[in-house]
Amino acid sequence: MCAVTFMGCLMLAGCQLNQENVIRRVAAISRLGNGPIVEVTPIKRTSPLTQIRSYVSGPQKPGERTIRLLRTYNLEQRLYSDPDQVIEWLGELVKDSPTLEEVHALAEICKLRADWLIATGDPSNATGLYAYAIVHAHQFLFDTNPNLKRNAYDPQFRSICDVYNESLAGILRISSSESTLLPGHRFRIGDDQLACEIEFQVEGRWKDQHFERFELVNDYETSGIDNQYRTYGLGVPLIAICKTEETGAREDRYYPPSLTLPLTAFCEITESGDPNVRKAVVKLYDPLETTFVNHRDVTVPLESDLTTPLAYHLNDPLLNSGLLATATLINGELADGIHGMYMMAPYDPTKIPVVMVHGIWSSPVTWAHMFNDLRAIPEIHENYQFWFYAYPTGQPFWISAQQMREDLVTIRRELDPGQDSPVLDDMILVGHSMGGLVSQLQVIDSGDQFWNELVSERPFEELGGDPETVQRLRDTFFFKANASVDRVVMIGTPNHGSSTANATTRWLGQKLFTLPAFLGTDFEKLVRENPDVLGDGELLTTNTSVDALAEDCPIFDVMNRGKRPADVKFHNIIGQVPKRGLLLASSQPGDGDGVVSVESAKSEFADSEVVVNSEHSKIHQHPSCILEVRKILTENLVEKNLIRSRKFPEIPAAWESPATESPD
Repeated sequence: MCAVTFMGCLMLAGCQLNQENVIRRVAAISRLGNGPIVEVTPIKRTSPLTQIRSYVSGPQKPGERTIRLLRTYNLEQRLYSDPDQVIEWLGELVKDSPTLEEVHALAEICKLRADWLIATGDPSNATGLYAYAIVHAHQFLFDTNPNLKRNAYDPQFRSICDVYNESLAGILRISSSESTLLPGHRFRIGDDQLACEIEFQVEGRWKDQHFERFELVNDYETSGIDNQYRTYGLGVPLIAICKTEETGAREDRYYPPSLTLPLTAFCEITESGDPNVRKAVVKLYDPLETTFVNHRDVTVPLESDLTTPLAYHLNDPLLNSGLLATATLINGELADGIHGMYMMAPYDPTKIPVVMVHGIWSSPVTWAHMFNDLRAIPEIHENYQFWFYAYPTGQPFWISAQQMREDLVTIRRELDPGQDSPVLDDMILVGHSMGGLVSQLQVIDSGDQFWNELVSERPFEELGGDPETVQRLRDTFFFKANASVDRVVMIGTPNHGSSTANATTRWLGQKLFTLPAFLGTDFEKLVRENPDVLGDGELLTTNTSVDALAEDCPIFDVMNRGKRPADVKFHNIIGQVPKRGLLLASSQPGDGDGVVSVESAKSEFADSEVVVNSEHSKIHQHPSCILEVRKILTENLVEKNLIRSRKFPEIPAAWESPATESPD
């Protein structure tokens, strides 16, 4: 841990609840030492001076076919001496019986001329030319004139799509810089020769969502997320930055701060009644909800980017550093204010929830790779919605499990008060590390077993004390399996404890962690007041998650004998890294992932179990692990007759990339 991060940890140890801004500042400082987990940086576009010099040395030329058409009309040289006159002449030419070559040439030249004006610092006139370009690109693509018989196999077709997209991007970029890119906003661009009345509309499930602003995906580059998911077609992918205030929707409180969404802008051109004016409606679509639009009886695939908006969201210093995970580990009061369920999209009563539960010293950000990969698969995002559970990772996992039970009941009651959504009874929990233990405790019936074997042989009713504390204790050790959970996926889970929870780490945890009051003073007071019932109350005074994960902690034996519903399926993914010699990794498998042994990770309840060649902290980001989760989700859909069966061949072990690289 670098010195900057260490100082940040010391600051966090003293942070109190509701000091989110303090953590964000600490996180920003920490990134100076460590670098961000995910990075989104603006693309450095060529400076206007550089572009002007390139034009002086050799102007940017249109494509070969446009040059050929200009040469036919003896306009090639005039394009460079008086481009506006060429545009005006071609505009008159295409008014009657236009050809595809002529319409394409006009659209391309207008777009290039607009690019030049942007480079020379004249965006006001560039906007009109971009509008002129998109109107004629739209004419090429959608006009029913018999002269305009399109050939989708002609490279010119792809070229005009690029002109359409880049011209629309130019309008959106200028509108964004002028703060006119807002849903419901209308304005007019162009001139007397051809003008456009532009209106922005949000379509679909985010229609009532308030957006703060929009950025263009193509203005940013992303690093830190392995796979970039894009689709290709018409439209401009956007990053939609949401406002923080609530809109009145029931799921508002489950959205994380600084939420950003993928949207795609698609422009529909219609007549206005004035031959020199067009109506341009720019519709903003959610690409996870709408992948094709029907415009003028043509089915149009939308261009989209799912990864960059996600990375933009994660670029928030509060999320994009280890400080959030550290905060939820060492400061229980602070973590208690952050814990709960989070959603990245509106609740959908037709989609099965997949709840991702992180492990110790972690946060929901750790699921970025898996979420990014799974969400991009059509049959996955069409049938599943992803929720993320955050909790204080410094406290014993059975306390977090009790809180999660309450939170699952609450979200079901708030989102589906009438119990009208049957898919909410098909919920799938995916837990990494300690999150796998928290998830398992959602599907175990405690009976009297947990109380009698872990706490006291005396009846619970003999316990006296503060009613709220007594009730919390009851909820912790007396519980039933959540009937809404259909499957549990455990990833790198210490089902029998971890040897890394040793005397040293346990001592450090006890010294560094600040836990919620009820785990310290409240439970300790209850033990003092009930010596005949609770004795020394060893489990109740197990104060940290590190203590709870020790191999000798008695809860593991009780959990592994706990009663589980017969209809719940369990899937186990185990990490294993090669043995290491003095210098290099050997070809022999080790006994675990560096934190959890293979023996500890094994579960007698697992309906499926695979071993992945990865270290503990990254196993859930490993391609083989993500593929296994994908297979589990796909097989679940097949069993429910939601999709057709699909077989995934086994990947030979020799194809696995080594988990640990050898030093140079």
